[in-house]
Amino acid sequence: MFPFFCSLRYKLIVAYRRISFLYKLVFALGITFSFAQVQALTGTQLSLIKLMNTSPVTVDLRSVGDVIIQLRRKVTDNPHDGNLRLRLGTYLFLAGDLQGAATEMKRAVAINPEDYLAHIMLARVLDLSMDEASAELEFKRAMTINADVAEAHYYFAESLFRRGEISEAVNEYRLAARLKPSDQFLAGLSQALLAARDIHGAIKAGRQAVSADPSSSIAHAALTKALLVAGDYHCALRTARQATLLDPTSSDAHMALGRALYASKDVPAAVEEFRQAVQLDPLNAQARNDLGFALYGKGDISASVVELRLALRLNPHLAEARNNLEIALNGLTGLKHK
Repeated sequence: MFPFFCSLRYKLIVAYRRISFLYKLVFALGITFSFAQVQALTGTQLSLIKLMNTSPVTVDLRSVGDVIIQLRRKVTDNPHDGNLRLRLGTYLFLAGDLQGAATEMKRAVAINPEDYLAHIMLARVLDLSMDEASAELEFKRAMTINADVAEAHYYFAESLFRRGEISEAVNEYRLAARLKPSDQFLAGLSQALLAARDIHGAIKAGRQAVSADPSSSIAHAALTKALLVAGDYHCALRTARQATLLDPTSSDAHMALGRALYASKDVPAAVEEFRQAVQLDPLNAQARNDLGFALYGKGDISASVVELRLALRLNPHLAEARNNLEIALNGLTGLKHK
């Protein structure tokens, strides 16, 4: 009998250990699955920010319209789903409906006030709608919830830069690049440092942007602008051509090439590049300014005034456009007096 009980006891112990192991395994898998779900949700939200950065040229409005219809139906069935409203707002933004996008994103924020990405995206839309005060509040709310989100600092820097608050913009770009040293964030830093007249720093940040992603048109365009200010026109022209080859639909790339061509005394070619930039992004104030400047250099002062006025209407804070417009108007007045 004794050997039988020993054998039975041994089998029970083994069975218990196996069951215990399986239980722990299932529990561990359950936790892993739960974490994976959280990460997938975060990835989905972050993908909406990438969607917001889509170039207007590459947007298929028919497809966007179809998605908007589908999302509106889903939102009707699930009115308290903040993620659905955030997605709907993003597609409305792509369709050019900034007011509709802001409305849906405000509702998403109201449903989940602690969703920092919702605050970031709402701030971005408000900023592009020229509601700068409300946008700044949303940026700061997002950073209060989570100060380590690079996108919040980057978009806030973009807003500050457009408003001409250069030193503050540099600080925010630096924070964004420190948190996530991507080509986009480093290119933004390069642009701001250039505006702050830190040419060496701008070139360094531009080169870091290219190193972060050698296939980035944005990085090459930023480096081009810094090289031009440094007087390295040959290298700037080569870098600018690379930018347009990497992304022919990038208005920034065509602007960079236009500036490089203008610096190389090829004004007609520069005008064509700036026209291409405006065609790709008609609401880009800097592109309108550069085109107006080049048209003045070409001798077409009336057309120059038109473009520079449009640039200031798009961005009243663009001091460069204001100065160029004053010069162009003086030139126009001189022509009338002849």
